Amino acid sequence: MQDDTATATALRWWETRTFAVALVLLSAVPLLWPALPPLADLPGHMGRWHIAMALPTAPDLQRYYAYHWALIPNLGMDLLVPALARLVDLEPATKLAVITIPMLTVAGLLWTAREVHGRVPPTAIFALPLAYAWPFQFGFVNFALSQALAFCALALWIRLGRQDRLVLRAIVSVPIALLVWVAHSFGWGMLGLMAASAELARLRRDRRPWLPTLGTVAVRCLPLAIPLIVMIVAASLAPARTGTIGLGAVDWFDGTAKLLWVLSILRDRWRLFDIASLMPFAALLYVATRSPRLGFSALLGWPALACLAAFAILPRLMMGGAYVDMRMAPAVLMLAVIAIVPSPGHTRFATMLAVAGTAFLIARLVGTTVSFGERATEQQRELAAVAHIPRGATVLSLVQRPCGNTWSDLRRDALSGMAIVRRDVFTNAQWALEGQQLLRIRYVQAAPYLADPSQIVLPKVCRTFGSDFDTAIARFPRTAFSYVWTIGFPPGAAKAVDLTLIWTNGGSALYRVERR
Repeated sequence: MQDDTATATALRWWETRTFAVALVLLSAVPLLWPALPPLADLPGHMGRWHIAMALPTAPDLQRYYAYHWALIPNLGMDLLVPALARLVDLEPATKLAVITIPMLTVAGLLWTAREVHGRVPPTAIFALPLAYAWPFQFGFVNFALSQALAFCALALWIRLGRQDRLVLRAIVSVPIALLVWVAHSFGWGMLGLMAASAELARLRRDRRPWLPTLGTVAVRCLPLAIPLIVMIVAASLAPARTGTIGLGAVDWFDGTAKLLWVLSILRDRWRLFDIASLMPFAALLYVATRSPRLGFSALLGWPALACLAAFAILPRLMMGGAYVDMRMAPAVLMLAVIAIVPSPGHTRFATMLAVAGTAFLIARLVGTTVSFGERATEQQRELAAVAHIPRGATVLSLVQRPCGNTWSDLRRDALSGMAIVRRDVFTNAQWALEGQQLLRIRYVQAAPYLADPSQIVLPKVCRTFGSDFDTAIARFPRTAFSYVWTIGFPPGAAKAVDLTLIWTNGGSALYRVERR
């Protein structure tokens, strides 16, 4: 592995700040048109943010929910969106906050590449579509924000290390680590892994012995470990809890799932287009390992290998969270691609790479823009039901999901969260995992339809969680719910004499529960 240092020649077009700023701005384009960013889990998060903001003055919400602020490592957008909502309403505040995530991710990748190579290599442009990778599309917005912050922090870490300003780096690393940790603990873990690997690569470049080098790296990374103190103190002050938190047993070394995560790195709407879009990465990495015209920087190559090892080791389910290992897959590819740099003296080849990378980026952004436009239309068609729900109502949400992992998820599981935002209702689609959210469900009479995933309905042949549609319609507590919103089930599918159809779009329906 080798580092390509800056030369005294004039900057080429892809190395200029103007082009970098243009790339950052261009990354926002897919999110400009939809009023609601069409990310899978986002409506559910918006419901939680609305509850946090409106609860003190909303009697309806006070009957259903409790919200107690505490310092937990999953608050990135939970802090940012309410802050922006002081200036604008919640929905435009959410859109503004979500737009910052891909822009900050692109800025962090370009900055990191520049700090390592001296200039932005043309190969780095290929990594930028990964700002819209599947974890972001899934709506893991707190994680995506913390990952973007982690890349920016990595760039600063490498810069100060290169300048031998180790004391300053240690000082600023404390608040930076806390900031990334508060946004999401997984991003903080990524930052520690990347920074330690980059520091190890930098020290080993001088052929220092392994054992003292590892000790030096551990000492220098101690400021990044400050959140551990917060976690230990919080655990010691927390009351004793019984039971377990999570989705069940962890799922270690699921090779089939990991292969799917790799194929799904750019997963959005069109399977062929999304999988074919991985080919430029494969070709670029293959050529970089075989051709003398390309090389790798150890400062980023080692972090890429460390993240690859984490992806292989991490389980799919852990501590109440799902898709744990999947979140690491795009980061591995980001680091591996920005580690590549053309060797000096191959200007024409570098220009070809810059043109190809820019074309690839534009193709992906155009596809994502079209996809988001269509998804926004689909979501608004379903959200027309919200206008027919009275303020403060209680809504049983049942969302159809097919068997298998269909490539183009309709992104409806958390859609009823918008009824919370717009109507202050209770619905059974909120997450309420202790230690991961600050929201608590008070409306116990809705049991067993209290929280996610009770709104999800899978066919019986493949159901491992969620609800059975016919059973739910027959047995849900009538005194607890005043409306039933069936998404993906045509009108009349809910067969109960006390349900009156009041709205349908032909594929979904809203029923009023008639009191007897």
